[in-house]
Amino acid sequence: MANFKFFNANHYIILNILLSLIPLSYIIGNFAINLNVFLLIVCSLIFFNKKIFKIKLLFLDKIILSFFILALFSAVINTIELIPSEHDNSTLVKTILFLRYLLLYFVLRYLIENEKIYFKWFFISSLCCTLFVSFDIFYQFVFSQDIFGIKPLHPSKLSGPFGDELVAGGYIHKFSLFGIFVLPFFKLKKNYLSLILSTLFLIFMTAIILSGNRMPLVLFLLSIFLIILFEKKTRKYLPISLIVISSVIFVIYKNNSIVKDSFDSFFDNSTDIINVFVIENITKSSKIPEKRIPIYYQEFKTSYGTWMMNKYIGGGIKSFRHNCPKRKILSHNERTTCNMHPHNYYLEILTDLGIIGLIISCLIFIITIYNSLIKNYFLKQTKVINIISVPFIFVFISEIFPLRTSGSFFTTSTSTFIFILIAVIITLSKKKIRD
Repeated sequence: MANFKFFNANHYIILNILLSLIPLSYIIGNFAINLNVFLLIVCSLIFFNKKIFKIKLLFLDKIILSFFILALFSAVINTIELIPSEHDNSTLVKTILFLRYLLLYFVLRYLIENEKIYFKWFFISSLCCTLFVSFDIFYQFVFSQDIFGIKPLHPSKLSGPFGDELVAGGYIHKFSLFGIFVLPFFKLKKNYLSLILSTLFLIFMTAIILSGNRMPLVLFLLSIFLIILFEKKTRKYLPISLIVISSVIFVIYKNNSIVKDSFDSFFDNSTDIINVFVIENITKSSKIPEKRIPIYYQEFKTSYGTWMMNKYIGGGIKSFRHNCPKRKILSHNERTTCNMHPHNYYLEILTDLGIIGLIISCLIFIITIYNSLIKNYFLKQTKVINIISVPFIFVFISEIFPLRTSGSFFTTSTSTFIFILIAVIITLSKKKIRD
């Protein structure tokens, strides 16, 4: 009996180590993320077998299932239409591989529902990794190379350990809040907690600014604002932190010309996008100087013509890069070249899985927010909110914020992160007790 208990304990340790390695995997790269996800799924299936698939299906579980079924159906239909003209089955292969996120979702649903996950480990790992990335950016800022000898591609865009991938700010935005929410586990005195919170916000905010990733800064601030607005117990700590953060932003903005120019261009581009949209869609004018049309606006427009090629079920996962060049040019101001994806989750889902896929995705997002944010903070159906779920809820909201530029939804890093968030939020929303 003792050996059996020890064996079970080892199961939990292995699974929690794998989950805790997720933040580190994002630093190493896609291969590490895929390996981590693969091991987490395989180990869970070995340890718990069919039990994972015997959990009671929620309504959201069925919607998520329909999303993956649609993706597979779209891939099959589009592959059949291509044969024998192009002999391309890459979309079908990518879709079959994409099904691993469905397995990941149900594995996490089972593990969390049966209280086999120690979130403290994941939070500690997130804190250590985001601090490492932040200090590596500081080192790169001071010495013009990071601790591994990696030099920045651009003076205003510091990548830290990510090399030629300018994602350091996005990484800090994704994982820093999990690191911050490890503090309640240690039950620190109020004064110490306030000091540590202010210090952490100062570190993370400065690192995001120096990374030059403008959108992650906006999303980080959005997450903080939402936590202050909804989570009463954090309000007494966060205003002090925000005063410090605002001071830091002001000092860096005023004293670093590279940072100043980078963020000035961000706001100018945002204004230009609004102006061009109004001119083109309300005044119906096509006489807009090309230099005034922001690159992202042109990329967004390419998604419309691509979507029109496959309105209902799309062209299949990651098909945008192949279908976009074949689209009909519908506007004088529309660019003729195409990027790998439309740089917006919703537009990419629309082009890859059609209007049906977009509706299902929006349903998934709305139900997740309803079961967590609306039920907890507006309807107050739970007397005590599970503190562990708080960072997951607000990171999720900022991650799916519609008015943002983004990477591809169907990449390893994004899909892994999104389905982890949804699995955790939905399962924890069923719990009534603060862990």
